[in-house]
Amino acid sequence: MSEQRKCAHPPCGCMVQEGKKYCSQMCEDSKGVASIRCDCKHPACTAT
Repeated sequence: MSEQRKCAHPPCGCMVQEGKKYCSQMCEDSKGVASIRCDCKHPACTAT
């Protein structure tokens, strides 16, 4: 059974599968960059 957890990019609201740290390449590329919103364009983020 796979466990989901939140994307490692702080402003992102997406969930990621076990073994993954980020929901998208955009979020992974944003590590270490301070931001107040996420632009990954996934429904979990655009709705919040």
